[in-house]
Amino acid sequence: MTDESKIVPFTELKDLNVDLNLAVEQANKMTAVLDSMGIEKATFKTGATFHRDNNSDVATLATDGLIVQKREHTTTVTIRHQGSTEKEAMKELNDPEQITQETLGSFSGKSQPWASISLSDTTKD
Repeated sequence: MTDESKIVPFTELKDLNVDLNLAVEQANKMTAVLDSMGIEKATFKTGATFHRDNNSDVATLATDGLIVQKREHTTTVTIRHQGSTEKEAMKELNDPEQITQETLGSFSGKSQPWASISLSDTTKD
């Protein structure tokens, strides 16, 4: 396998200081592999998650501090800013039409129940 075709584990992208084009390229490769296997939803041992919404055909890959969503016409890369907490970033992303609590949990390096509790508790950080 050449360096160009090598798939970098999704959880390592944020640690490699890679550019956004590489993040999208790697997410596209991972999505293609998962789609070819017929996988609609997966949780990796690293905590990263994949979800293909069959209604909207949106593919979402998420890991701690990084989300890549591929739609029919757009791809969105979301990176949590250095110095921002998981909760600050999660609250900003918690638009009902955008991202599930499961994805928010993965993005925060946590779980869906943690995301649910955190979003409902507005008194703590």
